[in-house]
Amino acid sequence: MTSFIDKNLLEQVINSNEFKGWLLSRIWFSNKTSLASLAFSISISHYECISNRIFLLVIEVKTQTYVKKYFLPLIYYDTLRDILESRENVSENIIKLTENTFSKKLAVYFHDKKEEDIFTLNLLEAEYCAFFWRKILFDKKLSENFPLYSLYLTLFTEQFEDERNMKNVQTLIEAALYPDRYEFSLEQIMGATTNLLFQINIFIKKRADVRVASFVLKSYKNYSPGLETKSLYVLVKNNYPNSPKIYGTIRFYEKEVIGILEKMENLGNLGDIYWKEVTNMLNQAIPDIHADYSYLQNKEKNSSLIKQNCRESLIVSKEIGLEIKKLHKALIFSEISQYSKELVDSREFLDKYTKRLLTMVAKIQNNMKRREKVAFYTSPKIQAILIDIQDILENYRSAFSSENIIIQPIHQDLHMQKILYNKRDSEYEFCFIDFEGDPQLPLEEKKQKFPIEKDLGSFLRSLSYIKFDALLNFIENRLIGKEEYRVPEEFLFSLYFRKAAKISQKDKVLESVLALLNQWELSMMNKIFDKSIKVDFTLINYFTIERALHELDYELLYRPSKLIIPILGLKELIDRL
Repeated sequence: MTSFIDKNLLEQVINSNEFKGWLLSRIWFSNKTSLASLAFSISISHYECISNRIFLLVIEVKTQTYVKKYFLPLIYYDTLRDILESRENVSENIIKLTENTFSKKLAVYFHDKKEEDIFTLNLLEAEYCAFFWRKILFDKKLSENFPLYSLYLTLFTEQFEDERNMKNVQTLIEAALYPDRYEFSLEQIMGATTNLLFQINIFIKKRADVRVASFVLKSYKNYSPGLETKSLYVLVKNNYPNSPKIYGTIRFYEKEVIGILEKMENLGNLGDIYWKEVTNMLNQAIPDIHADYSYLQNKEKNSSLIKQNCRESLIVSKEIGLEIKKLHKALIFSEISQYSKELVDSREFLDKYTKRLLTMVAKIQNNMKRREKVAFYTSPKIQAILIDIQDILENYRSAFSSENIIIQPIHQDLHMQKILYNKRDSEYEFCFIDFEGDPQLPLEEKKQKFPIEKDLGSFLRSLSYIKFDALLNFIENRLIGKEEYRVPEEFLFSLYFRKAAKISQKDKVLESVLALLNQWELSMMNKIFDKSIKVDFTLINYFTIERALHELDYELLYRPSKLIIPILGLKELIDRL
């Protein structure tokens, strides 16, 4: 049935409103708000059909003012049994694959039969299926013909010098040469990324209970040149142990679309520690929402609660600042000019940077005006925050007193979900991931160098996110009654912007919870900034504002329901002055 599926047919299908709606549901598809009307066209700029049922596409999404390309591999199937590995044939996985399938009934006229036939076109986002990875990585016949499909495999031999990595690569090569000897299983890795991440596990068929190797497979959905490969190469050259090694990449035409990375053993991301402890602290501190918690306005009482309930958070906060310092040192590699350290004129750098941020503020203001019918986000009070932020950026720019500023390669998108942690013998180990640069910047700006304070400002915003997420969670689960038709975000908006003449019991509880959370945030910040870490706090404040603006822009595009968090983050930055 795949013989009649070609580029022309697929291009017709992907321009249907049904497919556009399906695209909008993908986590990696950006500009959800501005494209929600479906008033955009889709063309296929690159197309290859491999292994009969796998279609490698690069699609171009376009409006009069917008254009973006995505890597979109699709698998056609009649029934899921056609493409399932033995280890995938479980109900939970079948549900997941079905959820990631686009289905559409088509009427096709067959000239040889001189009749029309109705059939269902099932297109699965290929990365979710081990069948795709088996073909693209472990099908010898296909890999030998890669150039025919404009596919190019690159292996990075610098990664293979130690025994562990040599063994991993040996398994990878053997599985490609003798795929019938192995079985594969696939697990999606969730995280704060707009790419797709999966862990592939390799088993020997004769010993199916023994896993011989695991790798992380990364599908780069944004079809544009990236930074990650080169950054990971630099970290390897500097013998930096706390980042994954990259074993290889696959290019489709001229761009890298797949990365094969080392699987780093971990217990989760750093934010898991903070989230678990801070939510537990709120439950312990506020057992009854009808009681009086005015004592939580007392700093000593709050400090005691934080020490008692957030021990692990305090420990990792003390260590992570130094780990970030080591990362920044490891990202410097003088043999590559892009990865060297520079001393530049501070006035020229900050003037140019501030101008770009002010342009971003104007863009956000325009985007928010388009959301006139949505909740409270067009409130004059919120618009006033964006106006005040413009003045504050100018103030911070002029307040920086040094003639020069040090810039260097940095992570650019450093937050807690980009840091994995493990624990060995009561000692924490950290792993920094996703070196693709700031997702809000075009490639040429990603290649630029920045002060290290940009990463630190970004990391501090993670604390603010956890604080407000914990507060929203508390409101939803503890304060909103079943009879109330309010969302947690509206509660939080009222706390900051609508001071009632009469304060209710819920308002009192919420103010006490906020006092505790504010002190929690400050306690963690104080631990992070170890005395040995030399930073400029004017720059940290400056780049913290930048990060909050990026978050606001991101939430407008991807998660409008979360807009309140960066808005309140900006308000707090203003109120601290």
